[in-house]
Amino acid sequence: MKRRYAVVAGMAFAIPFGTALSTSQAFAAETAAASWATMDADADGALSPEEVMGTPWEATFDDMDSDGDGKVTKEEFQAYIEDMKASQDSDKE
Repeated sequence: MKRRYAVVAGMAFAIPFGTALSTSQAFAAETAAASWATMDADADGALSPEEVMGTPWEATFDDMDSDGDGKVTKEEFQAYIEDMKASQDSDKE
């Protein structure tokens, strides 16, 4: 459990709640994707609002939950990460 909070604390530091994406946000998104098992505390294959409560992902939960079922699957999470990366890449151009 301590490891989960260390990852979340690192993400909280790296991901400000702005709309503009920074390099640190992209790095944090990659870190979050790599630590899926850590965030999915009950290992059901999806993130619930409770699992992201108090993390930077709490603010974007509804955006990540593309089908509106109240859970964010790994596929939804990865799609959200890819959208973040694509948005950042288009902002650089």
